[in-house]
Amino acid sequence: MMKAVNLDLFYDRLGYYPLLLVGFAIAGLFGYLQLSKEKRKNEPLKFCLEILVTVGFYELVATFVSSQKIVNLWVYNLFNAHVAAVLFMLLIGSFLKRESHKKMVNIFIVLFLLISLVLHLTGFVHYNDSGEYISFLNTVLILCCCGLYFFELITIDEFLEIDPLKEFSFWASTAILFYFSSSFMVYISFKYLYTYHLDIYYMVIQIPRHMTLLCNLLLCFGIYSPLIKDRFQLEIIHV
Repeated sequence: MMKAVNLDLFYDRLGYYPLLLVGFAIAGLFGYLQLSKEKRKNEPLKFCLEILVTVGFYELVATFVSSQKIVNLWVYNLFNAHVAAVLFMLLIGSFLKRESHKKMVNIFIVLFLLISLVLHLTGFVHYNDSGEYISFLNTVLILCCCGLYFFELITIDEFLEIDPLKEFSFWASTAILFYFSSSFMVYISFKYLYTYHLDIYYMVIQIPRHMTLLCNLLLCFGIYSPLIKDRFQLEIIHV
């Protein structure tokens, strides 16, 4: 018999974190719809919006599932460890100039999805476990993608002629690099900390949460940057 949905529990569970992420998603969508048709074709902006919407959606779903006394790890394993990870790799790939590097990012994505599929089909990992192996894999590949961007930043003439501090690609890649590198050890130790050191778990879980908020705020700002330039003739960062 299906368990009745208790929305009061859901409303009680809603905190600043999922609400802010949903707010970023809504703000990003609103800003994207204000862009010109030409700007909407901009690949980085499309991936920024897709990441914002994906993260806001799965955090809301995870909060709802958890509020109904149901294990919500599958939500994070599907949307965070797979969908969002692939979107981050695609976003970094859209910053790259060399076709060979773009192809390498595509290879990373295919490799990641194939390995994940094999691990799930063989039962080595489960869709409702803590997901440390998948988190380890996607983090390594995303950091490799970031490495490709920064390698181009110091070797390609086109990058050498611009100020990286005014480039959205630089700030986005830096934020992604710090987010995944700082959250790396936290994600792969979730199960151990939750089982044996619950007090430390509740402390360190704030690291990826705050990094996620900062990263999504930057992506949202990236969407609004062309609007600020068009309406106020002020280019804070170039997208």
